Amino acid sequence: MSLFDPAISRRIIALSSPVMLAMLSQTLINQVDHILVGHLPLAESTPGQTAVQISQILLWAFGGFLSSISVGTQALAARRIGANDMEGAGAVSTNSQMLALVASVIVTALTYLATPFLFRLVSKDESVIALGVPFLRYRFLQIASMVITASLKSFFDGLGKTSVHMGVAIVMNIANFILCVALIFGPEVPGIPGADAVHAVLMTVTGGNMPRMGVPGAGLASVISSYLGLFLMVGWSLRRQYRPYHIHRLSNASASTMWQIAKLSVPSGLATMFAMGGFGFVLFVVAKLDHMAGRGVGRTVYATATSNIISVLQLVFISCIAYGTSTATLVSQNMGAKNPELAEKYAYTSARIGAVMFLLVGMCLTLWAEPILRFWNPDTQVIVAGAPILRVLGFVCPLICVALVFMQALYGAGNTMFVMAAELILHFTCLVPLSYLLGVTFKVGLWGVWGALIFYITALALVMMAKFRTGTWKSIHI
Repeated sequence: MSLFDPAISRRIIALSSPVMLAMLSQTLINQVDHILVGHLPLAESTPGQTAVQISQILLWAFGGFLSSISVGTQALAARRIGANDMEGAGAVSTNSQMLALVASVIVTALTYLATPFLFRLVSKDESVIALGVPFLRYRFLQIASMVITASLKSFFDGLGKTSVHMGVAIVMNIANFILCVALIFGPEVPGIPGADAVHAVLMTVTGGNMPRMGVPGAGLASVISSYLGLFLMVGWSLRRQYRPYHIHRLSNASASTMWQIAKLSVPSGLATMFAMGGFGFVLFVVAKLDHMAGRGVGRTVYATATSNIISVLQLVFISCIAYGTSTATLVSQNMGAKNPELAEKYAYTSARIGAVMFLLVGMCLTLWAEPILRFWNPDTQVIVAGAPILRVLGFVCPLICVALVFMQALYGAGNTMFVMAAELILHFTCLVPLSYLLGVTFKVGLWGVWGALIFYITALALVMMAKFRTGTWKSIHI
């Protein structure tokens, strides 16, 4: 077999392209928040972007944990599709949605109340906290829509209908952009190409009666657009072609099915929490570096630079996860069809294609680091601090893709416990201690923090690839 088997490659690209576009479109909701906040007056923009980044990490620590329900849902649904069990796949979706609703309501209530405490665990900067707490409270209100949407998305992905979420995500992104322009800036002109045109239309339609909410306005915009997306996903699932699956039939409720979904999903959720905890600690270390540099209140240069780099890398990570999701589907479907050898071929071919794609992406980051970061925040100090690091990180992009493709392949096979254990060990033996030791103790500064991250990514890629090569996942039954 050639390195890039044509038939297999076409199937991977056809399935992964809509997923990548969908998840990138949805991720842009977070990026729009970050970019638009970066164009507020300096007293709001620098601490505001740090607040937004911290909030996104905390949101994903909890909402992402619950959204991991998609891992179990997709793996089980895809296996049943591979075995031509339509009603079985539908029953998986029903139980996934019920589990998502109950869990998300409980977590939303708890996190909303605990927001000030959670925020102060990551940041001690009062200007960041003042902007971040109301923003994060709005974002926590979208956990339910986030998790139920993830449940429905994973069902459609398991069917191979990856374009469904793509359309919904694009609509969500458009709505969020319009709402952000309105609620962040109010009657003030943003001074951003594209946003100014939208703002002019909104001023005409509303007669200039738009509230200026600043950073919290971005949070409210995200909530509204998120529930719009959920409404569209539910509406699509009610179409005639999906009725044979009975995905909303309450009589399909089954404690054993819910347990199966949870058993596969919880390790992935914990891995997400470990990852977000690791990134949260990185931001804590970087904030300490700002303090050591003797910066004044609100001048979180290193933190803002790191926040912007993370925002750029988030697009890379999400693209890789989205690309890897198609691999998980193909692995699951072929395991359900009792063809583990073909599942293996899909995984290896996917990793090779992904490495090439993200080599090109990394080259773009390396060549155009400064203009890319300027797009997020025009502050010269922030760009000077972040651009050299982003150039180096460009070379790491293929490794990120390889790590996440094999991680998703293991998820698709049902080997979620190993992924969780590997993430736990690597975060708390590599990323967390190394970032502090190199950045603070040995005074390497920002380079030390990001050096720790590069070491972590390299180790993750090697561990996931080595585990997949053992072939032990072929004997897992779910």
